[in-house]
Amino acid sequence: MSVNHPIPEIKPVTPANEMDQIDHLPERMECDVVIVGYGPVGMIQAALLAQRGLKVIVVERFPTRYALGRAGHFDGETFRTFQTIGIAQDMELLVRPMLQWQLTTADMEVLATIKLGESGAGWKDSYLSYQPEFEVVFDAKVRELGVRVFMGLNAIGIEQDANGAHLTVKPSDDSIGVPVENKHGDATCVIDAKFILAADGARSFVRDYLNIGRRDLGFKANAQLVIDFEHTDPDRDLESLPEVFQILDVERPRLAGRWSGGRFSRWEFHLREGELREDFLKEETCWNFLAHWGVHPGDGRVARQAVYTFESKIAEQWRVGRVLLIGDAAHTMPPFRGQGLCSGIRDAINLSWKLPAVMSGEADIKFLDSYQSERVPHAEEVIALSMAFGKMALMMDPEEARKRDEMFRTSPAPVAPPLPRIGDGLVRDIDSPYAHPTDGRPSFQARVARGRETDRLDEFLTPGGSMVSRTPALPSLFTDKQQAFMSKLKLQTAHVSRGATAQYIDIDGEYDMLYRTTGRKAFLVRPDHYVYGSVASLDDLPALIDELAANLATHGWGA
Repeated sequence: MSVNHPIPEIKPVTPANEMDQIDHLPERMECDVVIVGYGPVGMIQAALLAQRGLKVIVVERFPTRYALGRAGHFDGETFRTFQTIGIAQDMELLVRPMLQWQLTTADMEVLATIKLGESGAGWKDSYLSYQPEFEVVFDAKVRELGVRVFMGLNAIGIEQDANGAHLTVKPSDDSIGVPVENKHGDATCVIDAKFILAADGARSFVRDYLNIGRRDLGFKANAQLVIDFEHTDPDRDLESLPEVFQILDVERPRLAGRWSGGRFSRWEFHLREGELREDFLKEETCWNFLAHWGVHPGDGRVARQAVYTFESKIAEQWRVGRVLLIGDAAHTMPPFRGQGLCSGIRDAINLSWKLPAVMSGEADIKFLDSYQSERVPHAEEVIALSMAFGKMALMMDPEEARKRDEMFRTSPAPVAPPLPRIGDGLVRDIDSPYAHPTDGRPSFQARVARGRETDRLDEFLTPGGSMVSRTPALPSLFTDKQQAFMSKLKLQTAHVSRGATAQYIDIDGEYDMLYRTTGRKAFLVRPDHYVYGSVASLDDLPALIDELAANLATHGWGA
């Protein structure tokens, strides 16, 4: 399946501001879902919900998108979400795959090389990017899907009842601390919606307004100088920086990465205790650090030079009635596994099928309780992994660091631990005698062929659940009641094998390898691409269907 996707034109964009297109702020507006915050997580959530037919409004307190880079890493699972909303190929032209991650001493002795390959989701393990570039792609898709985006509106109040949630907004008068003209004065507007989603970041207004506390998971706050550098010659070969180095230096731990997208590189430098932020924001400090890598003022421009701190906190509640937290409003973590933004997008894909089920009446509102029960344990474990890597990378005690370095020298090359499964919810119970490690984790995706068309499997399926099997799951295998249930779910079947008569031909043999290495012959996959459960024989599928029906009913589906 070959489609010509031109490289998206990337240039500074001031998005259309509906506030500038109306003479007066209306007293009321109406939608299915209103999202507070138009960062990357809010954008992806808006696109996912609009794609499923919901009317979505987004309000953002700043009048324009933030022009500097912050998040810079995506994983393969995140790219599968991009595939879902139809932007993966445009994104692939902007980002650059991260093929290996090297841990070195201060003298650049390589202690370990972590090689990164395929994610199992149909994409590479890791991609590096420059946020202002990829937000152009996100923004264009959101608007193409008909989402109404209001920049320059501050959320100031929330009310909710049994039938809906109501967000009060007013025009903002600041842009990242800089006053801006507010031609709408003190006008306010109430947005009537069925649900409010808070994607308004670590300092979330919505979370604070609802008095939702946060638990601190204990990572000591650290300050880092981050430098994003735009090269005059994007193709320049920096021999001293082939890809990504995590430099384990007790004097100053630091990170250096060559490819943050096609034009940028990123460096991060740890501030020692007692060092002043203002000293690290001086231009000469920046160039002194970059000179070590052979980068000088004539080679390009510093796009960002900022000192930031990070934390490890998680909200105590992710849903209060018809208001839900997503992204940094729900969880924040150290950056060492590059999972902050990825985790926010996992929140978005989790809600992308549950909210429409409630909106359509297929499920009761308690169906949404599974959002917190599934996502909180996962996010906590991802934060713990990030904290553990950060503790190792920022080690500044000379004796502890010596033992760490020696361990790397004498041990096999480390392998990044897999991300955890989701928590209890709409997934087979981890304590079930039939449970398997593939349950509760992203389903596998690889290339298949149907007729003369070749593509990743998701491209042949419509949004929704699926049953992927080694041999055909014929209707005769199921009772009439089970078939009716599967039809109501719009559950698609995908017989994938290397056989010439398969519905989808496993052209690379990767599904065959999956069946053999896991011992599973069929996978029941949720609309967010997570495996509900799997079986070792197709004869066990009817029981799995009955288990799914009971689980859904317990959580309010079909109410």
